[in-house]
Amino acid sequence: MHHRPPSPSGFIEPLTTTARAPDARSIYQTDLTTATSRLERPNEEFKYTPGIWSSGGSTAVSVSGNQTEDNTFRSTISRHFRADIDTKHTDIPLIICGFVGGLVDGLSFNAWGSFSSMQTGNTIFLALGASGQPATPAYLWAKSLIALTVFIASNIIFIHMHRFLTPRRRSTMIISFGIQTVALLATAILIQLEVITPKPEDPRAPIEWLQIVAISLLAFQAGGQICASRVLAMDEIPTVVVTAMLSDLLVDPKLTARFNPKRNRRVGAFLALFLGAMTAAGLTKTTSMASSIWLAMGLKLMITLGWFVWQRREERRKSEFDA
Repeated sequence: MHHRPPSPSGFIEPLTTTARAPDARSIYQTDLTTATSRLERPNEEFKYTPGIWSSGGSTAVSVSGNQTEDNTFRSTISRHFRADIDTKHTDIPLIICGFVGGLVDGLSFNAWGSFSSMQTGNTIFLALGASGQPATPAYLWAKSLIALTVFIASNIIFIHMHRFLTPRRRSTMIISFGIQTVALLATAILIQLEVITPKPEDPRAPIEWLQIVAISLLAFQAGGQICASRVLAMDEIPTVVVTAMLSDLLVDPKLTARFNPKRNRRVGAFLALFLGAMTAAGLTKTTSMASSIWLAMGLKLMITLGWFVWQRREERRKSEFDA
């Protein structure tokens, strides 16, 4: 400690105390007092506490909580349509497609003398046309050529569409079968409005070239069917071919086995196609030609809507894991 020298008057000035740094106890007491005062008198900072939907201390998001909910809903819908479908039980819609194939070809051959789905017959007609046979109906080879060409083009279009959009994605299946449904709808409207004759063609009469429009539309949707059977790995249900399907059925070494899903699918597809052709003949005889196409369109529409609610592949895996 240093002493200040006495003043000339002899008065000794009091010592000046050196300032000391506050100790830890005084700091703690000061902080505690401050916190207590804030609890007793909340300031502006605590008056505007962000809500539960806030982000980063901002209240802008908490005011618009519905916007977050909408984003969540949209993401859920997006995941739903982008998910791959479960291929289990997809043989059911394909067997229905076989019934549609029978309806379409039963109507097409009975009314216009050519096939729309089964291109084996059209190939034979085309080959016979090289020598001018059969004599009637005239230009049958031309209709067969157009149907075969559209069918091949349809296969190319549908398979590339599936590859580009992801083959088994829900949205891809909806688009594919939606296009097939529109093709059938357009055909039904053209026949219903009698733009295309609703009566069976007279083999001796000149060809009506508007029939080519209906045949092309039906052949186009048939290409989408067989493409779907390949995408879903159900080769035993081609939906438009009978000869190869029956051959595969008969050469199956497990033909008489108790459990044979492929055999069951082939039998079901054959019966569906056969019943479809019978139904087309009965409807044409009792009602009108358009009724078969309307029925086919309704079945395709039902399949299209079914893909909206079809189980996802991930959901089946989760259920199997839980079990």
